[in-house]
Amino acid sequence: MNENNGKIPDILKEAISIEIYGMEYYSIFSELVEDENAKSLLKGLARDEGEHREYLEKEYKKLTGKPVDIKILDRENREKARQIFPESLEPLGIEETKDVLKLGIRTEERSIKLYSNSAKRTDAGGSKELFLKLAVFEKGHKELLEDALYYLEQEGSWYGYSPPTLEG
Repeated sequence: MNENNGKIPDILKEAISIEIYGMEYYSIFSELVEDENAKSLLKGLARDEGEHREYLEKEYKKLTGKPVDIKILDRENREKARQIFPESLEPLGIEETKDVLKLGIRTEERSIKLYSNSAKRTDAGGSKELFLKLAVFEKGHKELLEDALYYLEQEGSWYGYSPPTLEG
């Protein structure tokens, strides 16, 4: 057994935290934009992050035999996400929206790195496979956000969204 496999529960908890943060971040942001395409994109990303969280929680329970204590992770990460937004939840202007998209891109980059590195460090089949799939999904999210940012900078419009699905 790979010695890094003992660290998988901690990696899974970190990944769950990132997904909670992403879900909250995209949910709040979806309420601040006026464009319906933007709302759809961001609600879809929030939904995806929630699904990723569920996959990670199932893997954690499978490995440890117990559910992750989600209350602490949930509270801390929801608060972190909320701190990013202005106190008045007025619709955001173009420059503020660009900043939020850029932060989303950086968050997706951190997720990709976490999942890719975690897949390399483990030989536990189910966890390795989950990490690899999530890295691919997060790359897709990053590309969607980059496309949205590009179109916003070029045309002031939003790029469409179709969420990926995880089979199995």
